[in-house]
Amino acid sequence: MDIFVARQPVFTAKKKVFGYELLFRNSLENIFPDTDGNKATSTVLSNTFFSFGLNKILGGKPGLINFTRDLVLQKTPLLFPKEHIIIEVLEDIEPEPAVIESLREFNQQGYKIALDDFVYDPKFDTMISLCAMIKFDLMVTPLDTLESVISDIRANHHLTLLAEKVETHHEFEQAKKMGFGLFQGYFFAKPEILSEKDISSGQITKMKLISEVNQNNLNLGKIETLIKNDLSVSFKLLKFINSAYFKRSMAIDTIKEAMTFMGIDELKKFINVVVVSDMAEHKPNELIRSSMIRARMCEQCGGLLKTHFTTEELFTIGLFSAMDAILDRPMTDILSHITFSDKIKDALLGKDKQFSQLHTLVTSFEKGQWDQKFFRLIEGKAIMKKLPEFYRDAILLADSFFA
Repeated sequence: MDIFVARQPVFTAKKKVFGYELLFRNSLENIFPDTDGNKATSTVLSNTFFSFGLNKILGGKPGLINFTRDLVLQKTPLLFPKEHIIIEVLEDIEPEPAVIESLREFNQQGYKIALDDFVYDPKFDTMISLCAMIKFDLMVTPLDTLESVISDIRANHHLTLLAEKVETHHEFEQAKKMGFGLFQGYFFAKPEILSEKDISSGQITKMKLISEVNQNNLNLGKIETLIKNDLSVSFKLLKFINSAYFKRSMAIDTIKEAMTFMGIDELKKFINVVVVSDMAEHKPNELIRSSMIRARMCEQCGGLLKTHFTTEELFTIGLFSAMDAILDRPMTDILSHITFSDKIKDALLGKDKQFSQLHTLVTSFEKGQWDQKFFRLIEGKAIMKKLPEFYRDAILLADSFFA
């Protein structure tokens, strides 16, 4: 059975990944209204834990999982390790005695409970006392309306407040001042400072390395020298080539040997990834992980879809598609420092329809937005069946790089 998992990172105030909210499906059709939510969730939970392995998706961090009223009453969360999950109680669950009894048992056994999309009412006081976390949807309850509620909760309870759907840097800063400790949304993928900052000399040096490996005729000796002269790239190359992803029995100890083993195509991809990672020193790791996952998925999808790009080009475009967010610079400025073909530049600037469609397909799958028309268009085709496999492989590749 294919396993479909969409995840969204949850950040601390220091923009470190705390964990992930996981959205489960047992097929791409689970989005439709006639789907039995309880059956879909429990089925995919089982397959995810026992077949795929949740730790591969979460990387040792907790997963926030929505549980319906029926699943709470059936005490389904007790089937799964408390170290790996945070039980999200959906907003439509009322504090009836049977629900309170289940939540109390979860709490006594050491499970963490979160109230999802919370809107305060005194009837929820008992539920609040059993929870470790409360999530506020800022689209439903804007920060300006929450001051008195937040003050009251913080004065009477020791729990964590999570701001959900944080879309801007301003909202992030405002929520921090109000006492929120965790944050969820897409603000981290957007430039936080809209100023015309200069690209540093170190970043320009990295871009020169990117330009060198993207030449039609590679000078491997020059590339080897550039890698050796960059301690960060050298270290990451040897660490990556000896990771579990390649399943090697013998360690590789030299840059030249690593380059030979990887081959030109894989070497190009590696250098692009490591340079992007180094240039994002002050950005959340999850932004780089997402870029790498997206790049790998674009590459693999390109093997099944007809485009005018090579799979190698699709990897590069997918990887660099978030570079404007990484460097807080317009994409046009960034591309003036990198030797890419016009075809790749057009794709990165959103001018290529084929890549735009592929990018939408990949990002919609990542976010679990499977009501997109693209999924209906590819229904029954090979790529639809391959997407979960591509996603799992991309996560494993990213995990190996950032281990």
